Amino acid sequence: MSLTLIPAIVLGLQAPILQPPRLRTVLPNGAAVIVERMPNAKSLSVQLFISARGTQETLQTNGLRHLLEHIVARGKDRTLDTRLETAGGFLQARTYRDAMAFEVTVPTTGLKTGLEALSEVMRMPRVSREEITKEARIIDHERAIRPDSALLAASAWEQAFGDKGLDTQGNPDTLAAATFEDLAKTHRQQMVGKNLVVAIAGDVGLDDATRQAVEILGAIPKGTAADTYRGKGKPGVVESPGRGEARAALVGPYRDPVTAAALAAGLAVASELEDAFVTYTPSNDSSLIVVGRTERNGTVGAAFSAAKAEALFSRGRALARRWVERQFENPSSVASARGLLLVQSVALRPETLLENLDSMTLGQFRKGLAAYADGEAVVVEGAR
Repeated sequence: MSLTLIPAIVLGLQAPILQPPRLRTVLPNGAAVIVERMPNAKSLSVQLFISARGTQETLQTNGLRHLLEHIVARGKDRTLDTRLETAGGFLQARTYRDAMAFEVTVPTTGLKTGLEALSEVMRMPRVSREEITKEARIIDHERAIRPDSALLAASAWEQAFGDKGLDTQGNPDTLAAATFEDLAKTHRQQMVGKNLVVAIAGDVGLDDATRQAVEILGAIPKGTAADTYRGKGKPGVVESPGRGEARAALVGPYRDPVTAAALAAGLAVASELEDAFVTYTPSNDSSLIVVGRTERNGTVGAAFSAAKAEALFSRGRALARRWVERQFENPSSVASARGLLLVQSVALRPETLLENLDSMTLGQFRKGLAAYADGEAVVVEGAR
C-alpha cells in the first residue's frame, strides 16, 4: 500500500492523516501478516496460523499435527505458559482440519512478548520418548471428555469425506507410535512461507506491528506446499458414539453464496429447537455445516422437514449476519477470523459472507435449506 501525501498548511497545522483500520502484508516467501487496529481495546491478541497444506491427515499420520501442536506449545524449555503468565499473558492452541492456530493474549503493551512467544512456537524442540508419550496421553484424555456435539460432527465428517475427513483429534494407535522423527518431519513440511500467517488485533500501530511480525516470518524459507482438496463430500446415514442426532449440509468454499445460504438456513432451523448446536469452521475447501441436538433424537430431522423457506428467510439472514458480526467484537475474535481465512487464501475475508447474505435471494435460501434434506445431507444417528 502506498500513499501520496500533499502538504497542507492551515494556520501552521498539518491536516491529520486518517489511518486505515487494518493492514495486510504478503512477504516474498509467501507468508502474510495482517494487523487490525482496535483503538481502546483492553488486550492484544497475537496469533500464528500454520496451514495444513502438505500435511493433511491420512490414516498413517492421523493426529500427528495435533500432537505437534501440544509439543511446540510448551516452548523451548517447556515453561512457555508459565513465562507468559508472569508477563500477564496466556497461550491457547487449536488444531483445525485446515490449520493449526496459536493465540497469545497479552496486555496492550505486550506486542514484543506475544511475538517472541510465537517465534518460539515456530521452532521444533528436542523432545524425549517420555515427553511424547505424556502428550499423547493428554490427548487421549481430551478425547475421552469430548462433548457429544463434537462426536456427532466428527462422525459426519468421516461419512462425508472418508479418509480426507479424519478427526484431527487423532488415532490413538498413531499417537502411541509417534516418534520425534515423525513430528520433526511434519514440522519441516509445515514451516514454509506459504503456510504461515501472523494476525494481530488490538490498540497497536499498523506499521510498527507489521514490521515486528515481518521480522519473525521473513527468514522462513519459501519452500513448496502443494494444495490438496477434499473433493465433493457424499451424503449418507452414519451412526455416532455421541448422544443425540445431527444433520450436516455439504457446502463448498466460504465465499460460495450457497455456503452463506446453508449457514443461514441451519441457524434459522436451530433457533426453533431447544439446546440445538450449529458448527461451522470457515474453509476454502469443501466443508460441512452441522446442526444437531444432544438431548433427543428425531427432532432435528423433523424440524428441517417442516421448515418453510418463506417463514425463515429473514430470521436466517439476521442470525447469520450476527454470527459473522460476533467475529468483530474483540481482538481475539478479529485476529482469529482474519487469520484463519488468510492462511487458506489471500482472497478470503470475513466480509465476503456478509456480502453474500445481503444479496441472498429466497431461491438461494431454499437451496441452503434443501442441503439438509434426506439424500442431500449427512444424517448422523447418535446414541440414545
